[in-house]
Amino acid sequence: MTMADVAVMLGVKTATIRHYRAVSAPGGRYADHPFPEPDGHLGNVPYWFVTSDDKIRAWAAARPGQGVGGGRSAHKAKPEHPRAEENR
Repeated sequence: MTMADVAVMLGVKTATIRHYRAVSAPGGRYADHPFPEPDGHLGNVPYWFVTSDDKIRAWAAARPGQGVGGGRSAHKAKPEHPRAEENR
């Protein structure tokens, strides 16, 4: 399976698989949950055996969900200024 095949299997774009591999590499922010290593390479192109689909699906099912890893915080309403009543 190529990265494109893996992407179709997981329902994402090929660029997403490339991103998953990059951020789960040693030193990446998800290095503690690495994307399954390819079974080989043809030149620079990684490939996985069809029998690796269970391993890839298990990785996808166990990956951190939305909201993990930081990003923008949720918008919170600013508290009203204490003197706001005086100005009304």
